[in-house]
Amino acid sequence: MRYAIFTDIHANLEALEAVLAKLDELAQEEPIDELWFLGDLVGYGPNPNECIKKLRERTDVIIAGNHDWAAVGKLDLDDFSEAARISAEWTATQLTEENRAFLANLPERIQKGECLLVHGSPYGPLWEYLTSEVLAERSFQHFNSRYCFVGHTHVPVIFQQPDTLSNTPTSPLANGEVMGSLADEETAALEAVDGASPSNISEKQRDNEATTVGATRQQSQTTQSADKTESAHTETEQIQNLVADAADAIADLQHQIADDAPEANPETPSELKEIITNQEANEDADDDEALDSEEDGAETDDEYSSEEAIQDAEDLINQEIEELLTLLGLSQSMIEVTNEMLVPPEGSWQAPENYRAIVNPGGVGQPRDGDPRAAFMIYDTNGGFTFYRISYSFEKTQEKIEKAKLPQYLATRLAYGR
Repeated sequence: MRYAIFTDIHANLEALEAVLAKLDELAQEEPIDELWFLGDLVGYGPNPNECIKKLRERTDVIIAGNHDWAAVGKLDLDDFSEAARISAEWTATQLTEENRAFLANLPERIQKGECLLVHGSPYGPLWEYLTSEVLAERSFQHFNSRYCFVGHTHVPVIFQQPDTLSNTPTSPLANGEVMGSLADEETAALEAVDGASPSNISEKQRDNEATTVGATRQQSQTTQSADKTESAHTETEQIQNLVADAADAIADLQHQIADDAPEANPETPSELKEIITNQEANEDADDDEALDSEEDGAETDDEYSSEEAIQDAEDLINQEIEELLTLLGLSQSMIEVTNEMLVPPEGSWQAPENYRAIVNPGGVGQPRDGDPRAAFMIYDTNGGFTFYRISYSFEKTQEKIEKAKLPQYLATRLAYGR
């Protein structure tokens, strides 16, 4: 079986049409059995109704994203960045009643055979950004199938973990430690019944004593084992709670990277606007550099590119994450990361035998890995995964965003894959 899997269209009709056209081309070479979409049909982009209509016509499985539910009032907009909030409010005014009802009734997760489909993560289906092994470690404990497919970050990524480590219970204490303690209790029990020499005890008494000792031993073993297990579980739960608190805090910080990082630097929005102005005046300029601009006849010395500004914001967030872990007293050994994060190749990849994986194909309409091309993947149950990037006319989407009077930043970043 072959499945096309994609996510995060964000009302970008041009990107969606490019992906569907490529899927039609691939299906001519080898049939594609189903199309699965992992959430965020709307938000940011200018064509919510058109994208919903086209997706409903073509796709077999659709789950909810946070922007989908935000546009229909199922999520609090206070949790969104300013640009995302403005976009959600605008989208709400554009949706037809039918499409509003459709988004409101989308499921948070769907199980398809050996694959779990969620937007964010198995732990936080709508909101969690899986951007590190620490966060993925927790999510591996919240699904039991071999694969989980996610979106939300708009960045292609794979987290893989040996199957033997998944959902493994707490290891029992060593036998020697338990038996040493039980031996003392068994001796005390024998001394308690042996009030006379063995020769003075009747056969019946011996049987009774043996039964008593056996019962005492069994009770001691049960009590001791329960106490040790409870103690081990308590300690494990305490560490897991600390890790969970850290993961939640990290997720909050990573949320800033995904939606707020470019806006966290106050120079970035104005600079991105300057890029638009300069690109119009200098069509041959390199898109990878921010050009110097003039304001009121005065030339600025700021040559700081938008990509550098974003990278600085991300570095700052990562530094805050490290400081947070230190404050919580969590070391890497306490977190005990057992999974590995991989950057998918543009092409084929197959999970190693006896491994599980959480896989993100990247975003269709809002890539954020520095590559503006739309991303999707094909999952072949016999041949593994193939990752694709497709160019599309983002200039048309930019024009529509500007015409709709959505934040200029949402249009500009399409050219940078940010």
